[in-house]
Amino acid sequence: MSGESDQEQYRAGMPSKRQPYRRTLGKPTTLVLYRTPGKWRYAVYFTGPAGVADGALVDPPSSSEPDLAQTALLQKAEELTRRQLKVLWSESGQPGCWTGTVAGVGPRPPD
Repeated sequence: MSGESDQEQYRAGMPSKRQPYRRTLGKPTTLVLYRTPGKWRYAVYFTGPAGVADGALVDPPSSSEPDLAQTALLQKAEELTRRQLKVLWSESGQPGCWTGTVAGVGPRPPD
């Protein structure tokens, strides 16, 4: 005997009805991208409850052109928000730093 009850065996065979946890994010407003010696780092600013998401991009390497990193950050921001974004990029006053203003936000997909 395996020690499992009939109820536990029954539950193990049933598909889960639980939905994946998704953090509630406000509307994205600004993307900040900056080059460090080891990698590209970013911050995405939101209105509403979440405030900011930040981190480092896995790809492209820090030696790559800014437009590749901007594309990678846009994809990351779209994954976070589950929306298509239109971003207008400008070079900031700091060397190796770019700011993206979110000019358009697509609708949320149905859950």
